[in-house]
Amino acid sequence: MEAREILIYLHSLFLNAQYFEAILDLENLEDILYMDQEDLEKIPGATTRSVEKILESRSKSYIQKLVEDINKSATNVITILDPAYPQSLRLIESSPKVLYLKGLPLNLEGVKLGVVGARKSTKYGQYAVEKFVGDLADLGATIISGMALGIDALAHKNALDKGTYTIGVLGTGVDLKYPARNQRLFERMYKEGTLISEYPLGTEAKPYMFPERNRIISGLSDGVIVIEAKEKSGSLITARLAAEQGKEVFAVPGNINSLYSVGTNRLIQDGASPLLDIEDLKLALPDLREKEQIAMDLSCLDLSAEEALVYQGIQEGLDKLDNLVAKTGLPVATVSSTIILLEMKGLVTDLGSLGIKLV
Repeated sequence: MEAREILIYLHSLFLNAQYFEAILDLENLEDILYMDQEDLEKIPGATTRSVEKILESRSKSYIQKLVEDINKSATNVITILDPAYPQSLRLIESSPKVLYLKGLPLNLEGVKLGVVGARKSTKYGQYAVEKFVGDLADLGATIISGMALGIDALAHKNALDKGTYTIGVLGTGVDLKYPARNQRLFERMYKEGTLISEYPLGTEAKPYMFPERNRIISGLSDGVIVIEAKEKSGSLITARLAAEQGKEVFAVPGNINSLYSVGTNRLIQDGASPLLDIEDLKLALPDLREKEQIAMDLSCLDLSAEEALVYQGIQEGLDKLDNLVAKTGLPVATVSSTIILLEMKGLVTDLGSLGIKLV
């Protein structure tokens, strides 16, 4: 049995954290399936309940059934043992060991901005989301947020409306639609974005899970934007984690009389960059300026929306069909036919196994 399957199984048991980490340090993870109770209890961090969970459930048939069930409800599962595991998450404290995905394949190409904020937004906050997410979408940036009510949901919705890729990091299993008021947004994310969670399928919301998931939002992002936040807000946790991870932190300043601007104004007071205009982001993130140049180049060409998406992906160095499908979110057949149209226009050439190149 593969080590990754055993890892997924152990992860599903919600073992004591210290015990789980110690098990992962075993030379051969498969040994955990054959150890007797005494040996299991010798592993550092062992608790009576954690040992019981393993003894009660371990069997190859159980693990195989678990993996099969996951494959039915999740689009993909990535473990820390897999080459596809995001490098940026390997570098953060308490890296998630298993990631469950639903929706489009995870695409971490290009510039990624976390956009977070209050669960109850004002018209000013809504304006700020529309402005900055819209500007970032025009530059092809990926928007990452937490699928919560308020600013998070607005960030995802505006990203989808503008046709830019967006990633939602959940504090529940990816098979649950929480909060229920975001039902329509979840349905759109299944088709046009990607949902990701470190929690096993069926895991219901608990208060401690949302602060935990914030390290993944900041870990995947090149920078984090906070748009409206109370003085004690989960968004401020994301900002703090981003700063600790060496990421850029931006805060939209607000009216000093507004309850929802206390947090963002405090962030600025503590050293976050005030976000007044898209130029502030481009100055701090040079890759956004390169995206802007690509956008300007595209405007000079007579391309349809689909041709522009595919051509931009090739400009960014994506030279394989599956990578372009993941980047654009278009069906395989549409991307294939679009490449042919771009070839006919003399803009690209398909070199087969050598990839698709600009002319």
